[in-house]
Amino acid sequence: MKDLIIVGGAVAAQTAAIYAARSGMDVLVIADEYGGQINNTDVVENYTGIKTISGPDLAERYVEHMRDYDVEEEKGEKVIDIRKEDGTFEVENESGDTFKSYSVLIATGGSRRKLNVPGEQEFENKGVAYCAVCDGPLYQGEEVAVIGGGYAGTEAAVYLSDICEKVYVLSRSGILKGEEITIEKVEEAKNVEVLRGASTTEFYGDNMLEGLRYEDDNGDIQELEVTGAFIEIGTVPNSDITDLVDKDDSGHIVVDKDLETGVDGLYAAGDVVKWGAQQLIVSGGQACQAALNASDYVKEKKSEKSRGGL
Repeated sequence: MKDLIIVGGAVAAQTAAIYAARSGMDVLVIADEYGGQINNTDVVENYTGIKTISGPDLAERYVEHMRDYDVEEEKGEKVIDIRKEDGTFEVENESGDTFKSYSVLIATGGSRRKLNVPGEQEFENKGVAYCAVCDGPLYQGEEVAVIGGGYAGTEAAVYLSDICEKVYVLSRSGILKGEEITIEKVEEAKNVEVLRGASTTEFYGDNMLEGLRYEDDNGDIQELEVTGAFIEIGTVPNSDITDLVDKDDSGHIVVDKDLETGVDGLYAAGDVVKWGAQQLIVSGGQACQAALNASDYVKEKKSEKSRGGL
């Protein structure tokens, strides 16, 4: 029986593991892989205390830091269910293995959002991609498109501008969003063109992607010949691992001010909840607080048990 099981493998999960272990908890982290969305980030320049670092390098530092503590790990399989019975949680992975604990923290983050337009699935990994850092180098000297003008889109455009001959940014709203310094880089790059009011409707090609079609702000369909298209329109929460919790219309887990769900002892933190900006430092702060609250909860439960209350 563990004190706390943390489900997830990125900044929120590893931060929670560190704080939980430091508070004397017996901790188990279960994750299919480590790193999360930060592995898809070229450069991180807004994390306090670290002026600049690559996303994968920062992810590795989180893991190294966590392993400085007595934290047990189960890595390689996803969690498919979380149950609670008689005051005890049971966490099940894909192989059917189960792990029991007094408390659970869900820190599963999010996955890349898809457009769900014709040709997207057909040309996935054949020109359509969801990670500029991962696949951008494959398009050295070519013309590509970035679909999305938000945080993810503008960051991808800046990264690709150093690799590709031409980068088109398709912004459906017509407004670029994100950090001002990143937007300025997009607007100043000579090989980046922003197509405002452009809504992607289709990807086309033979065996590989040859281009895309989009509806402009006049309602006309335009064609754009590109060999690569990077869909950068944010994430969807990985919240489908349990039916115990309430979720909002976007699928984010609903939590209270203590990061607790409607189930005693079950917490959630990071991008899987909609509580603050989706930033590393926010996820880490939430996870810290959730872990400390879980520690208080477990100590109280153990105290009740020692007094014969359970």
